[in-house]
Amino acid sequence: MNVLKQITLVAFILGCSFTAQAKQVNERLEVKENVRVMIENLRGKVAISGSASLTVKVEGVLDYKATDFVFKQEGNTVIIQVQMPHNMNQSFWDNDGQETDLKIQLPKSAQVYFKGVSSDASIENIENDVNIKTVSGDIDAKDLASRIELDTVSGSIKSQRLSGRINLNTVSGDINDSGSKGRINYQAVSGDIEASSTGEEIYASVISGNLNIELAKVIDAELTSISGDIDANLELSDEGLLKMSSISGDIDVALQKGVNAEVRIHSQAGGKITNKLNNDKVDKDKHGASSQLNTVVGNGSAAIKASTISGRVRLHY
Repeated sequence: MNVLKQITLVAFILGCSFTAQAKQVNERLEVKENVRVMIENLRGKVAISGSASLTVKVEGVLDYKATDFVFKQEGNTVIIQVQMPHNMNQSFWDNDGQETDLKIQLPKSAQVYFKGVSSDASIENIENDVNIKTVSGDIDAKDLASRIELDTVSGSIKSQRLSGRINLNTVSGDINDSGSKGRINYQAVSGDIEASSTGEEIYASVISGNLNIELAKVIDAELTSISGDIDANLELSDEGLLKMSSISGDIDVALQKGVNAEVRIHSQAGGKITNKLNNDKVDKDKHGASSQLNTVVGNGSAAIKASTISGRVRLHY
């Protein structure tokens, strides 16, 4: 082997070694309270956790196709970015090698913003604003408090013990939330929602999916479904408002004994109303396929309003 070939071989080996080392990351920065952290990862998984330390720490392994890793601070913003090639054809998405797997520790006072494509994200123990957006990844969140936005297109959301102003949205995945409180908005398309909450304001909407929800101390709730069923078990506060609607889906609501509410239910296109709250009868249209229930339970201080097209509404204890 001549000298030139030997030099070329050594350079190649060194280059491979450098590339292998570059795939591992272990970085840290000292920051102030309420730091803003921007995270971007194309594919793989990222686990984010809050702590009492005023340190941002990143460790793990990068996607084997990553071209660079950015970890820097600009003013009160920390940027964490796994950079990937600009040209990404169909073969790029083949899962034939190591994908990003990072653990990120932040101050729990940090504001967190995450963007991903085929990337799962988990986040916990953050007391400031959180915004997580991914396309075909799942989101797992717990013990968050403030303004919370969790969005995925073809993934599912699992959350526990969230509080504040909460928005959970998925297009073709499920939502499973427990122990959350505050003002909560659940939205799922082609997926189911399972929720158990003490939130006072609840808005939940499903399309081509089912809604199964358990609520306590509700002041304002709106539940809607298209081509899916609503199954609710809730405690409605005095002076509270519960609104429900369905198209081609059933509504089944269990209320607490001693509820005080004025009830107005309307059914169209062959729907059916079943009243198990008292002995008042459902009025049926003699010349059509509609029916309605107007009744008062207790002192009538709260309000329950529901409508259905081609579905059933059942109220009971």
